[in-house]
Amino acid sequence: MKTYQEPFFHEKESKVTNIEEKYGFLLVELDDTIFYPAGGGQPCDTGIIKNNYFEGKVVDVSKKNSKIVHKLKIIDGTLKINDRVICQHSIKRRLSLVRMHSGEHVFMGALLKTIKDIKVDKVRLDEDESSLFVICRDLTWEKIFEAEKLANKIIKENKDIIVKDVTKEEAAKIPELRIKLDRIKDEKIRIVEVKDYDIAACAGTHALKTGFIGNILITKFNIVRGVYEIRFKTNVSEELFELARIARLSSSIIKKDVKEVPDFIKKLMTDNELKTNKIRELSSKLVQDVNEEKINDINFISNIFQDVERKQLVDHAASLVKEKTIVCFINKIGEDSQLLIMASEDSSIKANELLKEVMKKFNGRGGGRNNFAMGSLKTDFSEKALETLKELVKTTISNSS
Repeated sequence: MKTYQEPFFHEKESKVTNIEEKYGFLLVELDDTIFYPAGGGQPCDTGIIKNNYFEGKVVDVSKKNSKIVHKLKIIDGTLKINDRVICQHSIKRRLSLVRMHSGEHVFMGALLKTIKDIKVDKVRLDEDESSLFVICRDLTWEKIFEAEKLANKIIKENKDIIVKDVTKEEAAKIPELRIKLDRIKDEKIRIVEVKDYDIAACAGTHALKTGFIGNILITKFNIVRGVYEIRFKTNVSEELFELARIARLSSSIIKKDVKEVPDFIKKLMTDNELKTNKIRELSSKLVQDVNEEKINDINFISNIFQDVERKQLVDHAASLVKEKTIVCFINKIGEDSQLLIMASEDSSIKANELLKEVMKKFNGRGGGRNNFAMGSLKTDFSEKALETLKELVKTTISNSS
């Protein structure tokens, strides 16, 4: 095991072997390091590198051609090749990442045992909340809860986590080993085994026993470009109590037992969808009722509606625009109203200019194009605004005649 893979090794003296200055940072190489370089989904360690004459903040660590480069922001002093320095981790970050990475192995093992067709796509670890990306036919909360329960059981059992190196040939003979052999160039492969439970190739930092993880909580999941992202936290207590508080509060509001809350919400959503569809149906019938009149040779269509869906209003207005037609609709929604104007190209009316004049008179706002414009104004002005629109249309038509 390399020094930077030792999970609880937080301080070490090392020698500077190379220094490069770039963009205001020092790129430093050491003869040995405790800082884990980013890789395998695990972000790098951060911390301090210092001696009596220098102090630098480690902001990034990367591995390039077997060399580990520490990117330092200088706090004070100067640093030279062959200087002896003390390396110190950000302990909180390191321990959090150790828990996260170990927890990810335990949880992935649980997923493999509960969902037969599941495969790992990638892992993205962080201090506070991490992500596991997986591919499978169908993922549900019920399946996730089952895996989460098994993972927490394994954590509670405090199983040994064993780390060892094997050859590629030996790795190929381990049937349960989670590995992508084609991606590994080295002859030696580091494997991490949760005893009698899960085994995977991994270069990251891990606990010695599963109990150190504390627990694992799945916070959410969603699908991104055909891949499921499962977000999780480890060693949580406050979040669990907060979720319990929300569940108990919700159950008291709806006067149901906590266990009945999900089914009650599903029923509410179903009922709401039915009501929404009914409202849309009624709204669709409502917008059919319009007033039509001739202003010279222009067909002026108008009406004032109440709580009609915007899309239905726009779609119906568009269906009414024929030759030499102007459509003016007002839709009252609470204290504010939507004002819609559509004008055919041969009407000699520009919808955006007409809207601008109305908005100026009634302190509203909006915008649009020559043939379509929308704005909003106070509902109290709705009737007067429509009258003003009609007068503006008459004036515009008269002036253009």
